[in-house]
Amino acid sequence: MGSAATLGSSIAAVRRGLGPWRSWSRLQVHAAIATASFVCYILGRLLDGRAALFFSVIGVGACGWAWLAARALFDPAEQDARWPRVVALTVAVSGALSAATPASALVGRVAENVYALSGSAALLLTFVEPFQRYARDLAVGEKRFRALFVATYALLVAVAVLGLRAVGEAPEEAVRDDLVKSACAFAGLGALVGAVWFRRRHPLTRAATTSRRVPTADDWRLAERLRGLLAKEAIERQTDLKIGDVAARLGEPEYRVSQCISAALGFANFNRWINHHRIARAKDLLAQADEQRSILEIAFVCGFSSLGPFNRAFRDEVGMTPRVYRTTMRGTKIQT
Repeated sequence: MGSAATLGSSIAAVRRGLGPWRSWSRLQVHAAIATASFVCYILGRLLDGRAALFFSVIGVGACGWAWLAARALFDPAEQDARWPRVVALTVAVSGALSAATPASALVGRVAENVYALSGSAALLLTFVEPFQRYARDLAVGEKRFRALFVATYALLVAVAVLGLRAVGEAPEEAVRDDLVKSACAFAGLGALVGAVWFRRRHPLTRAATTSRRVPTADDWRLAERLRGLLAKEAIERQTDLKIGDVAARLGEPEYRVSQCISAALGFANFNRWINHHRIARAKDLLAQADEQRSILEIAFVCGFSSLGPFNRAFRDEVGMTPRVYRTTMRGTKIQT
């Protein structure tokens, strides 16, 4: 734990020393460290002699730092827990010792075993991160981002680790091993930059990622009453509808309605739930070939009070703007 505290203090010191950049987020700090480690790993593979050893000692911990960056991508908390820092530090230190110490030495053998174990754990945990805090009501763009992250990461690991198991010990095979692993590291670096760019444009919020409690029987009963309001009264079409209005209609406290929406219905909050049903009606209207109303008029009909919130909610839910959706759906129907 002392090492974890030291690492945390070091990161804090780095932030203080960055001057104008001392306000870097957790994601930016881990991404910067992972980027530097990736670059050193690549140089260590491509260079020879002391330069190769120097860069290898630094870059060998890349998988640990990349895992911390992945955690920051899918966890909106401002700070890390201590145990991930311990794992990343273990990967970096054991990897550095195994690279700098002769394989025949006891320290080198122990370090190599620890590095293999901790490095494998970091690789596996990186794969798991996109599935953490996954919820049904995540935006379509967020779901696609996570799926792309998993697919890209699985491909890189398969090529860099599993695909090279059969490589022999001949010099030309070793060269090929270095080139392939360097290429995978370079591709991973590019993927990291792209992932950070996406997350900076589409930040996670704590409210959207908090874990749901287990729904109770009362939650399920209240959920049926909420569905009844949608089916019989179409409450989603009312503009400026508030959770207090629905709670008053049902004779329930607001907190009970909020708990039911998150626990039984699976939505982060009331707005996400009501907008989901508004967007469902909007999608149906936009797809109709004989529907002549403008997008603004459809937004009003579906319960939105203005075009801006409608466009944002639609894009988050569907992954495209209402105009693009209308064009796409009508074009598809014409072709079929």
